[in-house]
Amino acid sequence: MIPIFSSLNMMQRALQVTQSAIQTTGHNISNANTDGFSRQRVNLTTWLPYPGTGINAARGAGQIGTGVNDEAVVRIRDQFVDLQVRDNGNQNGYWSALSDAYSQMEDIMNEPTDSGLSTGLDGFWQSLQDLASNSGTSGTGTVVLQKGAAVADTFNYLAVSLGKVQDNLNQQITENVGLINNYADQINALNQQINKQEANGFLANDLYDERDLLTDKLAQLANIKVSKVKSDGNPSPLAEGRYTIELADANGNTLGTLVNGETLTDSTLNASITNADSSQPHVMVALDGDAVDGFAGKLQGLIDAYTKDYPSVLQSLDNMASKLADAFNAVYEQTAGYDSGKGTFFLGTNDGTETEAFTAKTIHVNEALSGTDITAANAGQPSGDNSGAQALADVIATNTYTIDPDGESVTLKSYLQSLVGQIGVNAQSANQFTSNTQTMLDAAQNRRSSISGVSLDEELTNLIQFQHSYGAAAKVVTTLDTLLDTLINKMGG
Repeated sequence: MIPIFSSLNMMQRALQVTQSAIQTTGHNISNANTDGFSRQRVNLTTWLPYPGTGINAARGAGQIGTGVNDEAVVRIRDQFVDLQVRDNGNQNGYWSALSDAYSQMEDIMNEPTDSGLSTGLDGFWQSLQDLASNSGTSGTGTVVLQKGAAVADTFNYLAVSLGKVQDNLNQQITENVGLINNYADQINALNQQINKQEANGFLANDLYDERDLLTDKLAQLANIKVSKVKSDGNPSPLAEGRYTIELADANGNTLGTLVNGETLTDSTLNASITNADSSQPHVMVALDGDAVDGFAGKLQGLIDAYTKDYPSVLQSLDNMASKLADAFNAVYEQTAGYDSGKGTFFLGTNDGTETEAFTAKTIHVNEALSGTDITAANAGQPSGDNSGAQALADVIATNTYTIDPDGESVTLKSYLQSLVGQIGVNAQSANQFTSNTQTMLDAAQNRRSSISGVSLDEELTNLIQFQHSYGAAAKVVTTLDTLLDTLINKMGG
C-alpha cells in the first residue's frame, strides 16, 4: 500500500502540473495577437507507478498510479505546412516584385490616354496633314514644330521616368540583399541562444517562433532549404536543434550555405551592379565571393525587372525614336524649306549636333528652325505642291520600317501599339500570378493558423478545465489532511 504521505506528494505534483498548464494557457492568451507565435501545450504523462517492477517489489493487488508529470511544454507546429508557407511566399515575392515594376511602367506609359505617346504622334501627323491641305497658309509650319516638339518631349519624359524607376529597382536590390544578410545574422544569433538553452535540456519555444518568423521573411526574398542540426550538450528528444539554411535555385538545387548550424556562423551575400547607366545593366550576386543565380523570390524578381524588363522597353523606345528621327529627317531634307545651315528637323544630342545616335532620352526638335522652314512642297517643285508634307506624314502613319533588329517591318504607330500591348500582357500575367500565389499563400497561412494559432475560445475552455482540475486536486489534499487528523489525533482517544 502507498503511504499516505506519498499520496500528499502525488497531489502536490498534481497542483504544480495544473498550475503549469494554467500558466501556459495564460501565455497563449497573452500572445494571441503576437506575429509568428505558436500556441503551446503542456505534455502530460503519468508518473511512475507503485510498486516498480523487480524481484523485491512489494506484493499487493497490482501497480497503483502515483499521479501526473509535466513532461515538457511544447509548441504546436506542422513542419509540412511551414514548408508550404515558405514555398508559396517565395513565389509570391517574385511575382509581386514583377507586378509592382510593371504597374509603375504602365502608369508612366499612360496608354491609351490623351497625354500618351500615341496621341502625340496622332497630333503630329494631323499637323502635317493640315500643312499639306493649307500649303499657302502661314502658321501651319509653326504648329508642325510644336507638335513635333511634343512628341520629342514625350519620348524624353518616358525615358527619364522609366530610368528613375530602374534606378529605384537598383536601390531595392541593394536593400534586399542587406535585408537577407540581416535576417541571416539574426537567425544565426538565435541558433546560438537556442544551442545554449537546449544543451541544458530546455525547449526554447519562444526562440523557435522568432527564428521561424525570420525564416519565413527570408523565404520571401530568396528560395531557401532548411535543415536541422542537433544542439550540443544533452538536448531533449523534443528539441528542434539549430537551423542550417541554404540558398537554392527554383529547382531546389543548392547554391550555397547562408546560415551554418554546424559551425554557428553565417555567410554574407553581396550584389555587384555594373553597366548601371547602360541599356544592358548586369547584377552579380555572390555568397562569400561565389556567384549565385536563379534563387527566385523577391530579390530575383527585382533583378529580372531591372536587367530585363525595363531595359527591353527602354531599348524599344530608343529604337522607335531613332527610326522616327532618321526617317523624318531624311524626308525633311528633300523639302523646299530645308536649310543645311540650320540643320535637320530632329537632333539627337543636347549640344545641337547630329553626330550621336538618337535615343528616346535625347531626341528633340531643332530650335534653330522656324515656321517658315517647314514647307509643304519638295525642293524644286512649283508653288502649291504638297508632296513634301504628305511624305512627312507618311513617315508616321504609312511607311513601314524594321525598327528592332531581326524584327518585322511595321509602321511606327503599329510598333508603338505592339509595345504597349506587350507591356499590358506582361503586366496582366504578373498580376495574375501574384493573385494566384497570394491565394495559395493565404490558404497555407490559414492552415498554419488553424494548427498553430491561438483560439481564445479554446484557451478559455482549457482554463476552466484546468481550474476544476486544480480545485479537485486541492479537495483530495483536504481529504488526505482529514485522514491524517483522524490517524494522528483521534486514534489515541
